[in-house]
Amino acid sequence: MKDILNDIVNKLSNGSYKNEEHVRLSLLIRVLQSLGWDIWNPSEVNAEYYGIPLEDRSRVDLALFLNSSMPCVFFEVKAPGKLDVDLAAIERQLRDYNRNLTAMFSIMTDGRKWRFYYSQAGGEFSQKCFKTIDLFEDDLEDVEMFFMAFLAKSEIANGGAEKDARTYLQLSLKQRAMDDALPQARRMIDQSPFPSLPEALVERVAAAGFQITREEATEFIQNYKPLDSPLPPSMPRQDVRQVDDLPKRASEPDKWTPSDYSAGPEALRQILEVVELMLRNKLEFGDAAVEVAKRRNITPGTVRHHCTRALGLDTYQFKILAKDVSNTVHFLQKKFPQFADVIAERIHS
Repeated sequence: MKDILNDIVNKLSNGSYKNEEHVRLSLLIRVLQSLGWDIWNPSEVNAEYYGIPLEDRSRVDLALFLNSSMPCVFFEVKAPGKLDVDLAAIERQLRDYNRNLTAMFSIMTDGRKWRFYYSQAGGEFSQKCFKTIDLFEDDLEDVEMFFMAFLAKSEIANGGAEKDARTYLQLSLKQRAMDDALPQARRMIDQSPFPSLPEALVERVAAAGFQITREEATEFIQNYKPLDSPLPPSMPRQDVRQVDDLPKRASEPDKWTPSDYSAGPEALRQILEVVELMLRNKLEFGDAAVEVAKRRNITPGTVRHHCTRALGLDTYQFKILAKDVSNTVHFLQKKFPQFADVIAERIHS
């Protein structure tokens, strides 16, 4: 999917998308197809959808369905650069779409900017927004991970997308801004003028419209935990740039021995193959994920998901982790304790 996003960004930069229909047909539909939706089936991807034909003549630009009766996602599409012209009016439009049939998610986009709303939450519609994306400003690996988490057909079907949306909304607006800004701040510290991580976080949060002190940023970094993987408060943190450990989770039922590598849990197999390619073949994370995906006939986004979000990490954290053999072994053994010997053998061999 990263190649698709890169191409979309290039076309946005070159002004190839001239109007709303270009965004809907040449951009949004392309993204949805890569996320597993059958764009040729109007019972699944429905353009100009009438929610209640006999009562309401307003039409949703695009609606997604898991079954034939209830929509799961509504899209309001605008021409490039038009999303911020009258945000309140577009939010009212999305609110009205959900008046009779409430979709789980409502999303507005002009191609470059995306706003995700959990429609089924209570309160004012504007407060239901749990994520914003800017294809020009955000790292495309992070964008890919987010699209996989909240727009992939499989994640919506298995309930994971809704669960994570609820978690986002439980955060305060400032907490959410800091959580969203941390991956960007981590990238900034490797670029001139090489700020400290707290300084970079203060800057990125300010760009999102919130003011925090350096002390607040430091405390947030030191106590940072992924949204879906809470860490014990007593766990030591030697370096806020290091990847944090994860608590043990319930063991998986299948058995796996060092002599039977292919019998292990699919997620761990993919993770180990990516790590091996990064350590031994010196591949970048994205290239390693593509190679593993080709071997297994799956999408690179699925591999990235298992290496990052499924472990409670962001892309930056996984890259840092994979540079250190000992930390990688320790981390994965904590995550998959029943396969500790196999993990050590594969990575150290």
